[in-house]
Amino acid sequence: MFQQHNLNMKNNYAKENYQKPQDYLDGTQEELRGKIKLLMNKLQLTKKEKENLTKENQNLQHEILQMQSHLRCMVSGFSNTSIQFPMANELSNSIAEFYKCECFDIFFDVLTQELNLKGIIYFFSTSMIRIDKIIQEYFQPLFKQIMEVGCFTNIDGPILNVMRKSFQGNYKSIYEKCMRNQTSTRIELQKYLKLNNNDLIEAFFNKLAEIMFNCYISDPTLTFDIPSIGQKIQFNQQKHDPIDGFIKNKEECIILMPAVFKNQELMTKSLVLSYSYQLENN
Repeated sequence: MFQQHNLNMKNNYAKENYQKPQDYLDGTQEELRGKIKLLMNKLQLTKKEKENLTKENQNLQHEILQMQSHLRCMVSGFSNTSIQFPMANELSNSIAEFYKCECFDIFFDVLTQELNLKGIIYFFSTSMIRIDKIIQEYFQPLFKQIMEVGCFTNIDGPILNVMRKSFQGNYKSIYEKCMRNQTSTRIELQKYLKLNNNDLIEAFFNKLAEIMFNCYISDPTLTFDIPSIGQKIQFNQQKHDPIDGFIKNKEECIILMPAVFKNQELMTKSLVLSYSYQLENN
């Protein structure tokens, strides 16, 4: 009883002394104007701080680029490497972005409108195979000539590493020369599958060709698992990204775009479609 009496006294004291928190917008019109002016001043100060931090960040980025340039010059074989050529992690990010953007757009706006599942798989697979063939046919004659002149059984290792870094120093010009016949390859595939929407298909091919070329001359090379396209597998969140919606773990799905590896390390997850996905043309 004594404890209950003390508890009631505390509750009554709390009720009698309770004060409602003052609303920030309470007060006269002049007081409100003063508060608004104070908030605006704080907002302006925050904006100035943001601008200063942005400038400092730009300066730091410039310093980092200079340091990277100096490091390249210090490492044997890196002196010919262009500072603009993307690093392996940047290439991996660009591939993931390509899978989420250009592949997503062409899948829903073009392929699902005009093709069944077999046709969609054929489009993705053939696109990569033909661009890979263009790249191989451009570089292989050079590699074969070096092996013949130098009496090498292969040029894997230091020779090929130095050559790739030399290619990176002039990669934009080499890319333009290498991909001269890419347009005719795209048009041929487009006519064979009777696809419309030239703009999306052209954007897809141009980006795919650029990424595959950069991965080929990267050191070490980033490799696309092209033969896996069209394979039926069980979904694994650590290895696969769904192109549409949510896929449950171990649910059957089809690989549309392949995983990318640096040696044995997974750099980019494969792009997959649920096997039960309903297409208009199936």
